[in-house]
Amino acid sequence: MTGARATLGSTMGTAERIVPNQPITFEEAAQLDPDELAGEIVDGEWVPMTRGTWRHGEIVGSIYFLLKLYAREQPGWSVAVADPGVKLARNPDRLRGPDVAMVRTERVPTGKGVDGWLEGAPDLAVEVVGDSQSISEMTKKALEYLAGGSKMVWLVDPEPRRVVLFTPPNQVKILGPEDTLDGSDVLPGFSCKVADLFV
Repeated sequence: MTGARATLGSTMGTAERIVPNQPITFEEAAQLDPDELAGEIVDGEWVPMTRGTWRHGEIVGSIYFLLKLYAREQPGWSVAVADPGVKLARNPDRLRGPDVAMVRTERVPTGKGVDGWLEGAPDLAVEVVGDSQSISEMTKKALEYLAGGSKMVWLVDPEPRRVVLFTPPNQVKILGPEDTLDGSDVLPGFSCKVADLFV
């Protein structure tokens, strides 16, 4: 983490504001160029993120497509993709970027930088497990979304083509490719085969 923090300081050009082993804030993270130094804040520590694979992008695209169709038929929803910033906690700050996020339109942030990041967790957070990510690491992230206010989290695992479904307070359900994924009372009327996420 020290190496990441050193890179952070040089990228920002304000190294004097970034002291090793001291928490980074939302405001400091907002000054970073996401193309040069993408990442998240986990309990005040900057965690660099690598680029996803093409397959990862295909799956994220399929999920976005299905949710966008639902949002068009059910007004009042907004869907975002490509790691939109969500502010889950303060002091120390916790910034996450789900692969896909869905919120009621009244919650959509309209500003830039920090003001353009969502306050609290999205109603639905979706994470697609990457090649270098462990299920335990991703489960921790899913639980953070629930703690931040998410009503549902989909942890999409490409290798076995399954979805681990998290709902508050601590319900976990594993769905295989032939199972039906439905929106329950969070997204009434939404349903698809788990296999449809991997098309």
